[in-house]
Amino acid sequence: MIIGYFDYLVFGILIFLNIKFWKKEISGKTGCLVGGILFGFLIPLISLIIEVQRVKMTIGIMDSFEVLYTYLRFPTYWIIAIIQTVIIGVKLSLKKDDQEIENIGNE
Repeated sequence: MIIGYFDYLVFGILIFLNIKFWKKEISGKTGCLVGGILFGFLIPLISLIIEVQRVKMTIGIMDSFEVLYTYLRFPTYWIIAIIQTVIIGVKLSLKKDDQEIENIGNE
């Protein structure tokens, strides 16, 4: 299974947090640093470990090619991080446009 149960949980939490924090301000540097660490290394590594343990408990590992697909977790999460960055960029550009409209209205 390329996407496991842990991945579905992470995707669900990510969608929930995007909806919940859409109107709150996010610092660009903090968001990029946390997102880079989480989606670049930490979450894919945890997902890989969980999947290898699941395979070991259910069918056993005969050779290393049986769990080779788990390395596809890294590019999958990198793509999710790129999508998340685009979403945050859209949010920041909309916020900038709203501030410009307010400034024009106050003049």
